[in-house]
Amino acid sequence: MSRLVSVPDWGASGSLYQQVEVAEPGDPGYPAPELPEGDPWAPAVNAAIREIEAEAADSPVPYTLTAGAEALLEAEPEPEAEP
Repeated sequence: MSRLVSVPDWGASGSLYQQVEVAEPGDPGYPAPELPEGDPWAPAVNAAIREIEAEAADSPVPYTLTAGAEALLEAEPEPEAEP
């Protein structure tokens, strides 16, 4: 699941902030590249990227399977190699 980060919104939406997704382990686009320091979103997005990287480094696996997913993997036999 990606992490949502609030960043400034200078568009016509009328809102001061908008949500940006930052990829976490198991998501397409992970690891996310940091934004250049001149980018106005860089402080918030880069902080989230660093936080995600630190959490992933502390975890023995980048993500865990739910009990249902584990049961499915155990129930399905691996295909046999053809000679």
